[in-house]
Amino acid sequence: MHSALNGMAAGFTLLLLAFAWMAAGKAGKLRWFGSAERLARRSRKLLTWTALATLSATGAAAAVWQLSQSADSSLSIGRASLQLTLIALPMATVWLTALPGVWRLWKGAARLNGAAVPAPLAARSASAALVAPYRAAAYGAGASLIFSAPAAWGTAAPAFAYAALFAALWMLRRRRIKQTAAPVSR
Repeated sequence: MHSALNGMAAGFTLLLLAFAWMAAGKAGKLRWFGSAERLARRSRKLLTWTALATLSATGAAAAVWQLSQSADSSLSIGRASLQLTLIALPMATVWLTALPGVWRLWKGAARLNGAAVPAPLAARSASAALVAPYRAAAYGAGASLIFSAPAAWGTAAPAFAYAALFAALWMLRRRRIKQTAAPVSR
C-alpha cells in the first residue's frame, strides 16, 4: 500500500508539474492574441489546462494525505503538511487570482464578435497575475517532488527555494510588463 500511494503521489505531482507548466506557457502567450476570436479561444483553452492542473493537484494532495495517515508510513505529519502546502497553496492562488482573470478575458473576448479588442482587455491579457500563479504551481509541484528524496536532505529547503523562486518570477514578470508598456521613442 505504501509504495502504491507513494507512486500515486509522485505521478499526480508530475502531472501537476506538466499541466501547470503548460498553463503558464499558455497564459504567457495570451498577450499576443491577434484578434478577439483568438483571445477567446486561447483563454478557453487555458481554462481547460487549469481544470487538468486542479484535478492533478487534488489527486496528489489526496495521495500525500493518505500516505501520511497510513500506519506503515515513513512520511511524518510535518513533512506531509509542508508537501501539501507546496501543492495546495499555489493552486489556491491560481483559483483566487488567475482563474477569475482568465474567465473575464474569455467572457470579454467572446462578447466582442470580431470587433477590436479594447485596451483594458488587452492590458489584462498581459497581467502578471495570470502567469505567475501557474508558474508557482509548477514550481510548487517540483519542490513537492523533492520529498520523494531521502529525509536527510531536509524539509525546509524546498519551501524556501520555492518562495524565493516565486518572488523572483513575479518581479521578473512585472518588469517585463512595465518594459512593454513603456512608449518606444523613435
